[in-house]
Amino acid sequence: MKTIKLGLVMAAAVLITFGLSPTAMAFHDGGVAHCDGCHTMHNSEDGQSIIEGGVVGTAGQGLTLGTDPSSTCLNCHAGAGSYHIFSEDGTNWTPGGDFYWMTKEFVYETHGTHTSKADNHGHNVIAADFGLAQDQTLASAPGGTFSSALLACSSCHDPHGKKVGKQLPIGGSGSYGDEPPPGTEAGNYRILADIGYQPGAGTVYTVKPPVAVTPYYRNPSGQESDSNHTDYGSGMSEWCATCHPGFYAGGKGEHRHPAANTATLGQGNIADNYNIYVATGDLTGTMADSYLALVPFERGVTDQSQLDQFSTEGPDANSNVMCLTCHRAHASAFPNAGRWDFEVEFLIDSHPQDTDDGATPGDQLNSYYGRVIEVAFNAQQRSLCNKCHIQD
Repeated sequence: MKTIKLGLVMAAAVLITFGLSPTAMAFHDGGVAHCDGCHTMHNSEDGQSIIEGGVVGTAGQGLTLGTDPSSTCLNCHAGAGSYHIFSEDGTNWTPGGDFYWMTKEFVYETHGTHTSKADNHGHNVIAADFGLAQDQTLASAPGGTFSSALLACSSCHDPHGKKVGKQLPIGGSGSYGDEPPPGTEAGNYRILADIGYQPGAGTVYTVKPPVAVTPYYRNPSGQESDSNHTDYGSGMSEWCATCHPGFYAGGKGEHRHPAANTATLGQGNIADNYNIYVATGDLTGTMADSYLALVPFERGVTDQSQLDQFSTEGPDANSNVMCLTCHRAHASAFPNAGRWDFEVEFLIDSHPQDTDDGATPGDQLNSYYGRVIEVAFNAQQRSLCNKCHIQD
C-alpha cells in the first residue's frame, strides 16, 4: 500500500483536529499516542518504504516515521491552522511562535548593513525532512551546555507524555484546563518534559513542567490575542533553566534580568506600571483590561483552575516575570526569539520589513501577529520593556 504514510498523517491530523472531547480522544491527549502514529515496526508495506524518499530497511531514529524526531513531529504539526507550528508564510500566530522564521534571513540598511540571521530567530530544532538544520552559530544552548546537534522537539516535549508521580491513568490533556474523566488525571501542560527526562547527554530535567493553560486554537480566529492566549501560572523559568542555567537569575538579579517564581511584580510597583500602561504617552489603562499578549507574565499560582486563557486582566503584586515574558518558546521574526524587536528605538522601525532583502510580503505584519504598530499602539511606540518599566 503505497499511500500508507499519507493515510497515517491524515488520520493523525483528523484526530488532532476533531478529537477534542473527553470521549473522542485527541492524538496525544496528554499521554502516549498510538504507537504507529509515530513509529513503524518494519518500515515498509507491500515492499515500499513508508518514509518519503526512503528505502526499505532504513527507518528514522527509533523507527520513527520521519528521519529524525522533529521531522516525525512535523509530519502532523507543519502547515497552516490549528496545532501547527511551522507554516509556509509566518501566519501561525501561536503562543510558542512559528518555525517559519528559522528559514528567514533579513538584510537591511540602518546606519550600515545589518543581518537578522535565521539561526538567531529561535530554537534550531533539527528536522531534516523539512529543511531545518542544526544551529550554525552556537554549538550549545545559550547560558548552558546542551549540544545544538541534539536539539529536537522532543528535547522539550515528551512525545510519550510521561508524568512523574501520577496516581491514575492519563485521561486527558493538561493544556486546556478541562477536567479529565472520573478515575483518570490530566497529563502535563503541552506534554512538556517531567523530572528525570533526559533530552540529551548530560542534561536531565529536575523540576516539574510549568503550570499554564492555553486555548484550543481550533481556527485562525483562535490564534493568540490579548483575549485569547496562554495564561501562565508558575514554573516556566525554572523549567527553561534546565538547558539555560546561565540565564536563570532566581529572582535575585545577579546582573541578569530577574525571571523566576520569586521575581514578583510587586517589587518596585511593576504590576501597577503594567496595568496603567497602554502605549508610549498613554497611561490610562486599568487592571481589568491591561493584559498584553506580547508581554505575558505568570500569575504566581500552582493550581491550573485559577487560570483563564480568555482573561484580559493584568498582573497583581504576586505575579512574576518569566523567560516567556520577552521570548517565544519556538521562534519569532526577531533576534533571540524576541516577542518584539529589542534592537530598535521605535517599534515602527522593527525588522523584518517587507522591503528588507530576504523578506516576503506579509512578513512585517505577521511578525507582530497582525498588529500594525501605529494602530495597536502609536507611531511613537518605543520598546515594550516600557510595559513594566515606563521609561518612555
